Amino acid sequence: MWRTAREKCRNLPPAAFAPVMATGIVSRALDGTGAHLVGALLLGVAGITYLALLAASTVKVVCHPDRIRAELRDPARAFGHFTFVAASGVLAARLGGPAPVTVCLPAVAAVVWVALGGAVLELLWSAPRVALARADGSWFLATVGLQSLVIAVTGPRTGHTAVAVALGLWALGVLLYAATLAVIVRRLLRHPPGPTGLGPSYWVAMGAAAISTLAGAQLLAHGTLLPGRLPGPLTDTVLSLWVWATGLIPFLVAAGIWRHVHHRVPLVHDPALWCIVFPLGMYTTATTHLTAVPGSHPPATATHLLAWTALAAWLAVHGRLAASRLQARRP
Repeated sequence: MWRTAREKCRNLPPAAFAPVMATGIVSRALDGTGAHLVGALLLGVAGITYLALLAASTVKVVCHPDRIRAELRDPARAFGHFTFVAASGVLAARLGGPAPVTVCLPAVAAVVWVALGGAVLELLWSAPRVALARADGSWFLATVGLQSLVIAVTGPRTGHTAVAVALGLWALGVLLYAATLAVIVRRLLRHPPGPTGLGPSYWVAMGAAAISTLAGAQLLAHGTLLPGRLPGPLTDTVLSLWVWATGLIPFLVAAGIWRHVHHRVPLVHDPALWCIVFPLGMYTTATTHLTAVPGSHPPATATHLLAWTALAAWLAVHGRLAASRLQARRP
């Protein structure tokens, strides 16, 4: 039994924590619209899933370090490990309060982000052409992980030091997003992906912009702790990120229609489908928080529809997962 469990842990995908990211942020989106019971249920699901995946990941790291090293040398899989950082940050922000778990989760996630960042830099340094030619939407997970640390530490009782650190991390995350976007656009122009290659991972581009918006909005909520002239430019940047995230949605939907309707690529269960659920939940949460920032006027009435749309996507992915498992068990 132990050998079987250990082998299953070995095959754990790099982006294994993507369901926790998606479930945690959809829970927060629903809670922000008043659906507290549904949000609490999803929070419980996210917490249980996180603990199970944490145990499995620990076994994988201890028993199969060669597998981890191989994944970190693969440009298509290395960035998936940032889902652990993002899941930890999103979960800590959702739990809130000064509890030890909300302090430990971001601290551990920050250490892991630094370690993963070093591995990615080594990958890019050793084989830049190969890596850049395989860049895809999963590369934005590095930005998502960094900004998840910002939303985790900028709670209601954040002090001056925490806000200063969060501001630096937020600015670094925005610069990282811009650099990643340039790399992805360059790759799309030089090596356009076919219908099968244009997968759900590109939705992370919108999710990364949305979480940067949310992180900036939470910083603006601590305006008295920010330097005197900073709230103005910060507000403009946050609104620009929100507009950019909004503008990406029609293109991403059109890409999905082009892929699945025009080219009839089968919609099979793929862990990358969580890359659609997470951005929807994050965009909803960011829009809700923007309505509370002075000087911003996004359509607040749409947040309820967005939150339930995110829940519908969450249920659809779970339904697809159940159907695929049922089909696999058939003789």
